[in-house]
Amino acid sequence: MKTDFKQNLGHWVYSGPDFDPDDYFGFIYLITCSHPEEPKRYIGRKQFHMYRKGKERKVSNWKTYSSSSSHINKMISNLGEEYFTYEILQLFETKGGLSAGEVKVQWDLDVLTEKYPDGTPVFLNRQIGAIKFIPKESVDNETRQRLVGITDDIREEFKEQENRTDAEETAVSEEETDSKEP
Repeated sequence: MKTDFKQNLGHWVYSGPDFDPDDYFGFIYLITCSHPEEPKRYIGRKQFHMYRKGKERKVSNWKTYSSSSSHINKMISNLGEEYFTYEILQLFETKGGLSAGEVKVQWDLDVLTEKYPDGTPVFLNRQIGAIKFIPKESVDNETRQRLVGITDDIREEFKEQENRTDAEETAVSEEETDSKEP
């Protein structure tokens, strides 16, 4: 049964297929401020339900939730809700997946160090996991390129292993066929 969840998502936008929040633990999100003088972003996570020991789960305030970031909430209050978009990036079925997914996206987007040409931060995130400081140094472009090369090498190794495994399966299958023939 296909249901239109648009109005049921509160202020959130989601470009994936329709979903039932009861089937998921939570989601990672992107809040974007489009105010011309304050373009900012924020990556976070939100649970669909609240869990208390010994009690039944309750639906959280996810439909109206803005952020746990006081910076974001202050901007919303000062600039107006009309400048903000709330996007669900990915749904997660488990607490561990949600926590790891948020940290992975935050690291991948360099939320602590990414800056506009004028030197102002792109993201309002002030921590990733337990790291609660903005480092004075960041990974330079040369190292990033090397990391891309390392990732490419690893993917190539995966492909080689898959090809070897496929070739081994084919060889075993051919041996079995040969041994069955009189």
